[in-house]
Amino acid sequence: MTRTLIVTAVNAEADAVCAGLMGSWSRGRSRTPSGPGGLVSPDWDRQLLTTSTLGPYVGRRRGPVTVLAAGPAGPASAAGTAVALAVASAAGEPFGLVISMGIAGGFRGWAEVGDLVIADRMVAADLGAESGLDEPAEPAAPVRINEMDRNLGFHPAGAPPYQPGPPPGPVAAGAFLTMDDLGLGSSTLQPDADLVRRLTTVLDITGRRIVSGTVLTVSTVTGTERRAAALTARLDPVAEAMEGYAVGIAAGAFGVPVTEIRAVSNPVGRRDRAAWNTQAALGSLRTAAAALVAHPEGLVPAPRAEKESGPTG
Repeated sequence: MTRTLIVTAVNAEADAVCAGLMGSWSRGRSRTPSGPGGLVSPDWDRQLLTTSTLGPYVGRRRGPVTVLAAGPAGPASAAGTAVALAVASAAGEPFGLVISMGIAGGFRGWAEVGDLVIADRMVAADLGAESGLDEPAEPAAPVRINEMDRNLGFHPAGAPPYQPGPPPGPVAAGAFLTMDDLGLGSSTLQPDADLVRRLTTVLDITGRRIVSGTVLTVSTVTGTERRAAALTARLDPVAEAMEGYAVGIAAGAFGVPVTEIRAVSNPVGRRDRAAWNTQAALGSLRTAAAALVAHPEGLVPAPRAEKESGPTG
């Protein structure tokens, strides 16, 4: 049986996912799993939600699915994912798939409030280096030196005030250097295309609009139209959140496939909390989790490469 770890940022997201896992889907409404046999037990609908201790974390488990609220943003989500995978592996019950799941901002023209987004690329949008010319500096104000500093020789009497020189370099103005540009790895993770297609098909039963595309992982949530436009021009994303790429890096360290599912709570752009509809997004998360219960084949990662033939005599 393939075990799946769903990683959320906060308890509200985990609660919504767990509510979906506990949904009343009858066996008659579920298709026969099309993946490898034995994905879930025939008594899935009668299993209870139980706690699962994962090192210092407490997850909630139903059947082969464990839900963990690891904490918001990259560092917390990566740490929680790595600990959960390590503990499960040491216990002889390794996870076969990791899903980063939660709410997100949707980029206008792509994803609206309540939509479900499946990442076909997970990109660390602001992980890298800025490179460009600074704005022209204002003339420096005269530096006032107190008598003690002058007596100690830090600023000889009569010397002109310090004026900063021009920035070193000339470099291309406004450039952003990705991890790839810096030779420090890749800023992009790409979930298995077949898994993305199957999840899209499974989530289609929710009645929500399903969008697949690039989901950004940011350290600072976008709060201006200017930054939203810059991210759109550079990466053509459909949504942004704060954890997906970090969860993916942790999963990759254990060789576990990863994907990301997001429910849109607000448009990306000028920060306006009045325009957020968190409850609608949490409702979409719950519905998505319920769909995964009804169609567990969506939780099966692409089979790993296996030897084509066994030992020969």
